[in-house]
Amino acid sequence: MDKKYLGHIQIPLKRVHLELTNACEFNCRFCPKAEMTRTYGYMDTDLAKRAITEIGEKEVCEKITFHVMGEPTLHRNLFEILDHARKEHVNVGLTTNGASLGRNIGKRLIDYDLSQLDVSIQTPDEASFKLREAGSLGFEEYIGGILKFFSEYKNRGYNTIIKFRFMNTRFQKKGLEKKRGPVRLISSTEQLRKMFCHWADRIYDILGVEDEKRVSAFRKINKLVSFKWNVVEIYPNVFFETYVLSEWGNAFDPVDIREAWGGYCFGMRDHFSILHNGDVILCCIDYDGRTVIGNINDASLEEILSSDQFGEIMKGFKRFQLVHPHCKQCLGSQSFTSWLVKPIASVIGLKLLRPFFYTHTKIYE
Repeated sequence: MDKKYLGHIQIPLKRVHLELTNACEFNCRFCPKAEMTRTYGYMDTDLAKRAITEIGEKEVCEKITFHVMGEPTLHRNLFEILDHARKEHVNVGLTTNGASLGRNIGKRLIDYDLSQLDVSIQTPDEASFKLREAGSLGFEEYIGGILKFFSEYKNRGYNTIIKFRFMNTRFQKKGLEKKRGPVRLISSTEQLRKMFCHWADRIYDILGVEDEKRVSAFRKINKLVSFKWNVVEIYPNVFFETYVLSEWGNAFDPVDIREAWGGYCFGMRDHFSILHNGDVILCCIDYDGRTVIGNINDASLEEILSSDQFGEIMKGFKRFQLVHPHCKQCLGSQSFTSWLVKPIASVIGLKLLRPFFYTHTKIYE
């Protein structure tokens, strides 16, 4: 089959991130929200619709995901935008902190057959929930709303992929913790197994899973290890995922970073992002919009992705070379040894050894 391109990228990508807003009611300790210098705002509704239409017509990606920074359910015209995507037959995924699922937003969202719904629980118990700095919202109210929504949504019979995401802190991030305080959640294999068993049991209670199948699932959970990126299918189209704690491209590091001499990432290979103001950026890790290659208020996506500037960036990526200054900073290092090794590790780790570190386990039979 002939390869298909839009400008300098091969399509379809797995997803395009559409940031409806960078505002969020949580102030999570592990999030770069406090480091962000961008102005808070909401994507113009007509702009969001135009982006969805062009992405759909040009078959840019398998699905659009409402995510970068912020909480997309805070957008006042979320459902108008979802209706437009449905009219355009564009698959949509939604990444949410889950707080709105137990409220009126959740009651309305039940009527939408999403392609994917990612619920970033991240902190699996009452003690760790304090890291979310969620104001007056308590842990039991928070989780109760999410589980009630899940029960009612599953009863609709949708084929939506639902992922519950939890923070994996097996690998300590010293820069982040020095600046924001300790972030220790699922930091051992024992904790991972215990947490997954606990949450699987709660989900199985809702789904009415019989004891024999639970025992079989728990047996498989107890073979998981915490140093991997675990994606565990606990029931058809229902997943637990451990989200590895990130430095967000050295965002929390107060010292000078040696710019990377090379490297590899998934930006523009399986995704790119559009920020709430229309800026097109290279990847979803760029929380502050440093890698802007154009703005969809001024040009079409095709024009932006066909530019000579972006072409040079893509030529570099194909040779494991970094052209954009922020990419060099993102993959850079503090020490000389790390600077020397990290680019090679990124190529080997993400391109060649990903199947080893990324484990997709099906535990429900």
